Amino acid sequence: MRVNLDISSTAPAGSASSTSSSSSSRKGKSKSNREKKKEAAEEKDTMDDLSLDTMFGVKGKNVVVTGGSRGIGYMIASCFVQQGCNVFIFSRKPDHEAADALTQKGPGKCYSMVCDVADAQAIETVAKEVQAKVGDAGIHCLVNNSGATWGASFYDVTLASFEKLVNVNLTGLFFVSQAFGPMLEAAGSVEDPARIINIASIDGLHTPVFEEYAYGATKAGVIHMTRLMASSLAPKNITVNSISPGLFPSKMGDQVLKGAGDAVTHAIPMKRAGRPCDIAAAALYFASPSGSYCTGSNLVIDGGITSSPKL
Repeated sequence: MRVNLDISSTAPAGSASSTSSSSSSRKGKSKSNREKKKEAAEEKDTMDDLSLDTMFGVKGKNVVVTGGSRGIGYMIASCFVQQGCNVFIFSRKPDHEAADALTQKGPGKCYSMVCDVADAQAIETVAKEVQAKVGDAGIHCLVNNSGATWGASFYDVTLASFEKLVNVNLTGLFFVSQAFGPMLEAAGSVEDPARIINIASIDGLHTPVFEEYAYGATKAGVIHMTRLMASSLAPKNITVNSISPGLFPSKMGDQVLKGAGDAVTHAIPMKRAGRPCDIAAAALYFASPSGSYCTGSNLVIDGGITSSPKL
């Protein structure tokens, strides 16, 4: 019995069998090499297309920003409008003035919608209103920004204040996401998934200077809920990420500055509060083509507070 028969060594040199085999082999290798070169060229073309528009372009997308009429929500909404998106900002009362101001920034458009995220009926109503406006295009990005804060000493915290923060910061965030889920699924695909961006806080990561039990607990909950949602919604072509801001000019930030003054900014390693571009760039990244492979992440933007050593 012969084992590992070597045809090339046993066939006569120049025989038809040898010539046919060699010719066939060369053709096969030549075809394979051509395919490999083509694939390499296509891959190179894709890798070379790293222009700003290709990586971060979101023009024409439909975006919802809860709590988008002021503070961090307004900063994020302004960014998306200026990138050419159709932006729907939610607030408890109509704020057409804010929407008009954002539309004037263009080239996108902004629409004011009424929604108290702590009210299940209000969420259902606004979801239907947005659905009627966007139709089959769906919603490409949902920014859950609405939030409430309350600070009090341990024995002064009331049940009403605690429940309010849970309902707005955590429960409302979840049920807004649930209500807009079908519209996000309609807009998402494997290559370009829809996005949910949850605005948390560094107070959900560290022990803040002020006593704010419900706020810190709910923001920690937002960060973990983001991971849970990311795991469940990835198969539906929806990414879910969170942003944990530090001190920014907003109603909440102004309250901190009023209570502690310049001592707060001096305690920040970067020696300043955040700027609109700092938070807007983070949201744009998660919503853009460059952020399509990122889900379940929490991006901290705090000037170094949570990473600095504590005595």
